[in-house]
Amino acid sequence: MSRFIRYTDSAVEQFYLKEDVANTKTGIVVAICFCLLFVINDYVFLGTGLLFYQTVLVRLIFTALSVGCLFFLRRIKSYQQHERLVYGWSVLLVLLLAYVNLTRQADNINFTYLDPLIVLLILIYFPGAVGKKAVLAGCQVIIDLAIAAFLRNSPYTLSWEVITCAYVLSFILGLVIAVKLCAFRHEHYYALVKEQNLRLELEKSAYTDCLTGAFNRRKFFQLGEELFNRFQENQEVFALIMLDLDFFKNLNDKFGHAAGDAFLLSFSKLILQHTRAGDIMGRLGGEEFALILPVTCLDFANEVAEKIRYSCEQNKAFFNKRMLQTTVSIGVTEVCDKDRSFAEALNRADEALYQAKRWGRNQVHLSEA
Repeated sequence: MSRFIRYTDSAVEQFYLKEDVANTKTGIVVAICFCLLFVINDYVFLGTGLLFYQTVLVRLIFTALSVGCLFFLRRIKSYQQHERLVYGWSVLLVLLLAYVNLTRQADNINFTYLDPLIVLLILIYFPGAVGKKAVLAGCQVIIDLAIAAFLRNSPYTLSWEVITCAYVLSFILGLVIAVKLCAFRHEHYYALVKEQNLRLELEKSAYTDCLTGAFNRRKFFQLGEELFNRFQENQEVFALIMLDLDFFKNLNDKFGHAAGDAFLLSFSKLILQHTRAGDIMGRLGGEEFALILPVTCLDFANEVAEKIRYSCEQNKAFFNKRMLQTTVSIGVTEVCDKDRSFAEALNRADEALYQAKRWGRNQVHLSEA
């Protein structure tokens, strides 16, 4: 049976996990390609000195760690794992950019054009909480602006004010888009959840009793036939219990149908208190209920029925400050080889129920196969 979907922040992130992992892989691969391509840029501006080889080594370390991240992305199972990995890799990216910008020559002003795009990349492309991404992107902005301030006296660099404006605009634009994208994801997921839960609600209403939540007659018989087929295949015995409230019509006539509905709801909850998770409860009509107890012998089913009978006898339900009380008659049987169908076994339990009625009500009657 399908479960209703809950709308939570974690559910939203988990829903988009597969898509986010694919985007992260693409982003890391693109970053690796640019990292290696910029070795040529380093060679042009740094020559073949020690600083060049140090920069190449840093790029290779970043590349190796990025490849490791790609490997771990294949094993990601939850959005929390993915988020931690993305943040870790993003920190590496920021540190790489800081090192490269700090060690490049003053006349190499490429970072003033490209690095604001990295700010946008962190805020928009990679998944995760907007607040955490904003902190990371903000750190990159501060580091790069500090480097730009250090080089501001060079005749080859753009003015520090222009660089600052570019970074601030990139940060603000990226933050606005990130917030919008986050809101869109939540709205999209909420619409899907609403549609799915509505469909499940309609499906549930087709096979459950709207008052008590028990299976309706059609679904109860369907499940019973499935268990009966299993019994015929591997002799997996199950028991049947039929229950009918005594003098329920009198209660309805005296207190009204609303009071009767309240008592039926109370009685269905009482039944569930004495059944197991795998047991099947159905409301077959009016005040008549039935139970299927899988993998259960007649003696155990009789004990369950007696507990329900005693609890109903002691039960006092209240409606509009008026006490409602009645008893229940119960018939019990178990499926046997002579049964040709589930309905035949259920009829035997029904006959036992009416035998209990004839013998004075408020009792359990067994019908042995």
